[in-house]
Amino acid sequence: MELQTMRTLGEMGGAAALGISAVGSTIGIGLAGSAAIGAWKKAYAQGKNALFTLLVFVGAPMSQTIYGMIMLIFINGAVQKNPENWAAYLGAGIFGGMGMAGSAWFQGKAGAAAADALSETGKGFANYLMVLGVVETIALFVLVFTQMTFISVK
Repeated sequence: MELQTMRTLGEMGGAAALGISAVGSTIGIGLAGSAAIGAWKKAYAQGKNALFTLLVFVGAPMSQTIYGMIMLIFINGAVQKNPENWAAYLGAGIFGGMGMAGSAWFQGKAGAAAADALSETGKGFANYLMVLGVVETIALFVLVFTQMTFISVK
């Protein structure tokens, strides 16, 4: 296979990591954002102040896109050194991106529940944030363990 073709295929792994993780972030943000908007609407309808802190739950899934960008950088760097391992980099990008997307998606679902609960009770912010942190940890695991691919593949 031609060298440029191998590089292109390997770099597609980086693009996949970023793109797929961004799709998950978008879904998660949409889910949590919808719940926050509903909570704010209810607060306004009752003549109450809307909780600005709900934006923390809405924005949490964005970090997975940043992790996807980090993977893109690592994959593209690895491809330049070892283009013959393009399939490993493509696979790492696709499956790593999927893992991060799943984390972002379910972080958004948890963020939606957190927005609803906090708006109803005004209590538990730290507890809800811890749950989002646990879900976030999966994306971090995916990022770190996938990067081991770049170290182990020579």
